[in-house]
Amino acid sequence: MTASPPLSQLLAQSAAMVQGVLAGRSLTELLAGVPTALRPGTQALSFEAMRRLGGAQAVLTLLAQRAPAKEVSALLLATIALLWPRDAALYADHTLVDQAVHAARARSPAAAGFVNAVLRRFVRERAAL
Repeated sequence: MTASPPLSQLLAQSAAMVQGVLAGRSLTELLAGVPTALRPGTQALSFEAMRRLGGAQAVLTLLAQRAPAKEVSALLLATIALLWPRDAALYADHTLVDQAVHAARARSPAAAGFVNAVLRRFVRERAAL
């Protein structure tokens, strides 16, 4: 039995999927390029993120004073979509925020604090937004 990949890796892969879709590529095509060990988790998170992408985009424009770089924006969009209110959350809020910050450190280290601040603000203000 193999261990599940870290959530931060799956979030990073899902962010890459979001970034690719926003650039006009097919999610099916993008998922085919994901390493086999990461594909099931990436697919599950990406499908969830795509369902709420429009709302996540609207919320991100309200939360971010400045437009983040594309890879940071994609990570924020994927995570905000996964934090979106629903009956059965896939992960606890603090877990998603923590793992998104870890993913940010790997993708764009200088943006980790920004990612943390935006996601924590979203969690605090989610009901009002």
